[in-house]
Amino acid sequence: MGETQVKHGNYHNYYRFRAEDSRSQILRQHLETLCATNRLHLPPDDNSLVHMADFGCNTGQFTEKAREILEQVLAGARVRAVGVDIDEELCERARAAFPDIEFISGNLLNIACQETASRDNPIERCMVRLGIRQFDVICCFSVLMYIHLNGGDEGLRRVLDYVCERGKFLILELQAWHKYRDQVRRLKRDANESYPLYAGLEWRGGSGVLESHIKEYVRSKGFELVSESSEKSEFDRQLIFFVKK
Repeated sequence: MGETQVKHGNYHNYYRFRAEDSRSQILRQHLETLCATNRLHLPPDDNSLVHMADFGCNTGQFTEKAREILEQVLAGARVRAVGVDIDEELCERARAAFPDIEFISGNLLNIACQETASRDNPIERCMVRLGIRQFDVICCFSVLMYIHLNGGDEGLRRVLDYVCERGKFLILELQAWHKYRDQVRRLKRDANESYPLYAGLEWRGGSGVLESHIKEYVRSKGFELVSESSEKSEFDRQLIFFVKK
């Protein structure tokens, strides 16, 4: 396993050890409840077309699963999905496996930290092709920890800014603080590398403290937290759901 895979989490064999777990069921249950209580305001208009983006898509298996669940919950809607990953090889594998989904390669941290809003990046170019200014749904499954470790608190805030500006309904899968510690040890063990910004992180802490920082920041951007899973998947990760007010 290469250093880059460990550092950014773009594992090439990820779905060999996380093929299908309770995350799908947790996602479905919460979306069904939100839809039944009229808190999932989709599809947006009469054409019943929902645009979904999955940031950190790997080889696309869960991108396809999330798209399928959304279509089933939003009976009659069609979901057009876009997957984004830092690793072009993973995107190539995803394109071959799921030709109905567009997969594009891009470094979300670098894109979000650009000084000016530019159409000269793959996500913005994709949105122009689709004729949209925002995605109806943005998913970030198990990717924010790697952005946080590589970009520090400021890098994570910039990515959250970007996601909040370009999404109406957000599904975030958060990793607990002890997962950060495990990842730091893994990078040292497997690649003899470190995350230089780790020691300076102010957004840290177990027992939900880290997660609270992220939730409060997204709220400050005009979003309402409409659901969160009290149960966690086998990998001890929580799903949280936000809607733009």
